[in-house]
Amino acid sequence: METEVHCLKKDMLLINYEAPDGSRHHNRLWNGGNGWGTMKLYDRKDGQLILTDEIEAAHIGCEYGEYDHGESY
Repeated sequence: METEVHCLKKDMLLINYEAPDGSRHHNRLWNGGNGWGTMKLYDRKDGQLILTDEIEAAHIGCEYGEYDHGESY
């Protein structure tokens, strides 16, 4: 399987996430449902990869952020 997904940062929201215990473990967390891409499924025959299906997808959920390892739960 080969998956390629794209999300434009300009279309995403900057989320100020706080955990239920009041801690903050993510810095600059971006979130959105604006992704798009393709997924290719392959089968292996005689050592060769053969494309069996290609699926286009839209409205994929995307998330990007930096996790702060300095704080403990």
